[in-house]
Amino acid sequence: MLPASIERALVTPPLEPASFRPTKWSSAEDKAKFGNGLLRFIAKDAPKALFTDFLYERLSNTFGHIAHHNKSGFYQYFFETTTNKIAFLRETVQHPCYGDPEYTFSDVERVVISRLKQTNLIALYEATLVSSKVAAERTELTRLKAKYEPVPNPTIARHQADLFETI
Repeated sequence: MLPASIERALVTPPLEPASFRPTKWSSAEDKAKFGNGLLRFIAKDAPKALFTDFLYERLSNTFGHIAHHNKSGFYQYFFETTTNKIAFLRETVQHPCYGDPEYTFSDVERVVISRLKQTNLIALYEATLVSSKVAAERTELTRLKAKYEPVPNPTIARHQADLFETI
């Protein structure tokens, strides 16, 4: 779950159709709907329920992304782990937004990229990943210490010392 301030920064203000040029195949409203849907999906930490067919179909054709066979494959590839989310965000923000907005969604891509950069979302996910890794490693260290460095039993230690003195 992302902090509320980042969630707000991603979705506020909503993208307006007047900010976009329609294409031969998509209206300015379609572009705004896609941009708002994508930003909301990202702001909510990529829940599967918000990954609609509309969002998948457009997203698989923007930011240099490819379809990954189908909607399920695309979701698995980019959104099931924090590492994958970071890869998605990096690929998205590094996209050069080729094309004329009259023929592409490059105008929407530029706005989405700008909001992602403003929120510094990649750094947040990277910090979360490091924090999770440290916690997992500390848990593993505790488990291994318990297994290989057990706390000595004073009664057994005294008994062992007595045995060694008699030898």
